[in-house]
Amino acid sequence: MARGSATRMVARHEIRQELERRILSGETKAGERLSQQSLARELGVAQGTVRESLLELQWLGLVESIDHLGVFVEKLDVNRICEAYMLREVLEGLAARLACQNAGRADIAELRAMADQILKLAENDDAETATVDRRFHLRIIEMARNSTLKRLSQTYRPLGMTVRAYREPSMIHAEHLRIVDAIEHNFPEEAERQARAHVVGAREMLEKLDQEGKFVPQWAK
Repeated sequence: MARGSATRMVARHEIRQELERRILSGETKAGERLSQQSLARELGVAQGTVRESLLELQWLGLVESIDHLGVFVEKLDVNRICEAYMLREVLEGLAARLACQNAGRADIAELRAMADQILKLAENDDAETATVDRRFHLRIIEMARNSTLKRLSQTYRPLGMTVRAYREPSMIHAEHLRIVDAIEHNFPEEAERQARAHVVGAREMLEKLDQEGKFVPQWAK
């Protein structure tokens, strides 16, 4: 790959991440028009780089392109987030199943350490909790060793960044450990069942909060 192409890819990735952060944090509001020219000038990159970044965000469902009008930020509500969780349930269940045949002792030890770290951070209401939690689930996806599965997981991951954990840390910790135990003992059906149940529990809590009018999207870094 030419050096210029590599630099362009890095720039596009960084611009997409910055625009993604603005949208998911609420800094850029739903319905706001995103001007390629203004963003290129502000971020110091070519308009083509911004255009490519916006196309990636459109694929992720964070922006919408309307003919003759431009690109606008999509509305992120509970229904959209729960749709993403339904996809996550299936894919992470499959990831846990596939991880059973690939996980070694070091992998299991790493997952247990992350599960314990998530519990400790959550009990202290540390904002880093969400970051480590995502790392835990991403590690299982990586252990599945399925490149298509890994790419598909990128479609729902950004929407999960608008949600902080609303359940008891001890409950989440127990669920994490049940997933790890099943992977460690090479029980693929149980690993998939536990992974899916974990995601369903999170989705059902979001739906409950929404029904009670208590859900507020919150940027989880």
